[in-house]
Amino acid sequence: MEKFSSADIRNLALIGGPATGKTTLTEALLFKSGAIARMGSVGDGTTVTDFGENEKAKQHSLRLGLVHTTHKGNWINVLDAPGYPDFVGEAASALAAAEVAVLVVHAAQGITFPSHKIWDLAARNERVRCVVVTNLDHGDGEWSDLVTNLSESLGARCLSLSVPDQLGAGFGAVQAVPLGGRGESALARERDALVEAIVEVDEDAMVAFLEADTSPEPAVAANLLKRSMLSGDVVPVFAVHAEKDLGVDVLLDTICAAFPSPLDGPFFHDVNDEPVEPVGEGASAFVFKTIVDNFVGKLCLLRVVTGSIAPGDSLVHSQSGKPVKLGHLEVLQGKEHKAAHGLFAGDIAAVTKIEELETNDSLHAADTPHVFRKLVVPKPMAVRAIQPVNHADELKLATALRRASSESPSFSYERNEDTHELLVHGTSLMQIEMELKRIKDRAGIEVAMSVPRVALKETINAPADGHHRHKKQTGGRGQFAEVFLSIEPGERGSGLEFVDATVGGSVPRQFVPAVEKGVREMMQTGIVAGYPVVDVIVKLKDGKFHDVDSDEASFKRAGARAFKDAFTKARPALLEPVLDVQVAVPSRFMGAITSDMTTRRGHISGMDSLGDVQLINAHVPQLEVLTYPTVLHSLTSGEGSFSAEFHDYGTVPANVQKKLMAEYNPVDDDE
Repeated sequence: MEKFSSADIRNLALIGGPATGKTTLTEALLFKSGAIARMGSVGDGTTVTDFGENEKAKQHSLRLGLVHTTHKGNWINVLDAPGYPDFVGEAASALAAAEVAVLVVHAAQGITFPSHKIWDLAARNERVRCVVVTNLDHGDGEWSDLVTNLSESLGARCLSLSVPDQLGAGFGAVQAVPLGGRGESALARERDALVEAIVEVDEDAMVAFLEADTSPEPAVAANLLKRSMLSGDVVPVFAVHAEKDLGVDVLLDTICAAFPSPLDGPFFHDVNDEPVEPVGEGASAFVFKTIVDNFVGKLCLLRVVTGSIAPGDSLVHSQSGKPVKLGHLEVLQGKEHKAAHGLFAGDIAAVTKIEELETNDSLHAADTPHVFRKLVVPKPMAVRAIQPVNHADELKLATALRRASSESPSFSYERNEDTHELLVHGTSLMQIEMELKRIKDRAGIEVAMSVPRVALKETINAPADGHHRHKKQTGGRGQFAEVFLSIEPGERGSGLEFVDATVGGSVPRQFVPAVEKGVREMMQTGIVAGYPVVDVIVKLKDGKFHDVDSDEASFKRAGARAFKDAFTKARPALLEPVLDVQVAVPSRFMGAITSDMTTRRGHISGMDSLGDVQLINAHVPQLEVLTYPTVLHSLTSGEGSFSAEFHDYGTVPANVQKKLMAEYNPVDDDE
């Protein structure tokens, strides 16, 4: 492997909606630069990055592809991310490793909703951004109008770096916009607009351009373009027809001449959100993706952030604090692996056979303890409860889930403390199903999936008194305790307030904690529907005891039963979690979304818009959100998304309460 310095490296993340041509563009970059002898085809299943059998069958990417090439003395890493929103975690991994996010747009589609969402994710990752417009023979209208629409849709200053002769069936050529120069030119308007924009980052260049009518030299202009991209003032737009090899050369040349290297930024940030510049002697790296290969085993894709690393080096694993030895380092070309003998800041490679490494882990030299912030991934909104069909597989399932969540950043799992269910979270139900199928194929674990329970709560709406006399005599020492108490509603979120209001020692002091313990245990079990009780004030008012037969167990039982007696008289009610939900959809779906929201007992609290994207804010019970990802996908043909955060608890409607209470069948122990 030829060595390149950090200044020679370019890292690109190809992002965008589905079927925009990202994988075909990757093929064109590899072919034009001489990395492959002929271009593969997505339809034929012959591309370098989509080598999996499922990808070949479905004819679209399902996981992140990594390839590299060289051009004009530069090493270019290309990370080809899947376009479907279900796999946004793969795009998040790509954006973590690259300086530049390349949004690939289909000329006939423009900025679709998925493209807009992934563009926003690139912005949250603080990536430099550009746009490549593909399928130029399928578009229509004027190129200048398309670029104007890009600017309006993306909220960015989009300027052409290359221009097609026309859009549509008559398309046949792409011409580069000159970086600098004056005078007559077929693309003088595009050239002057570009130069006028990039000189704004340099006062001397701006004065020379505006007052002396002097345009910067090409090398200077390329540096000004780089600075304008880094500042976000300019978003370059390239016209490319990958299959016809038109415009690919302009893109490649600009990547080498004007795109930022790892030394230019944007830089990685540590856990304190401080930028870490790739200078100095100490080595550090970040694991942005984990892959389990059937033949090689575990592969961890890492980005060298500072310094240099080589096989045999020992670095500290920041999560465990223990040293790990880097055995084999490899650069990937799709499914092909080549040994890497030395890597510099900015390089991307795979390290093998280090089981303790996971996605989001950091490695560093002992004297440079860099720990980098985790991937920026949209919060997964789809959730299902799972359990192994064979209970003997429970331990194996935990291991398989840990591996799956490491490989897919948008897939996670947890044990819910309230419902005691094992929950899995994903971007969509499709992603959850795919991950569980992968677990079955790899580990032989069959999993049953269901809609999870919602962690409801029980409470009261009125004060009431309760009493219980516990007495049992079975020969020998008996059991005796009698408790009188009252309950009343507490403040929302207060839990239990227990007050000892007895006088005269009617309940001996040593038995008062037992009464409280009985109350707490009954609250945890639930009374009318089997959900935990919250927000009550309990006053222990009176009681009776026996010198011989009374003990802690008797008073605990009496306290629990007295509390249950009072609770059933105090107008019990069920509380449900209510979520702050924000739905983002193209404006044409607005009516369908608001109508559906009403059927879900949602209360719309506000609306906003970002271009053609409508934002609907609402308070919606969690019971109604569990199946919403599938419904939203159906209502919007996959173009909608939503986010949800806990807002508060609200009272469950009477008809729903009646149904839940009727379904509850507690097992009552005998006296």
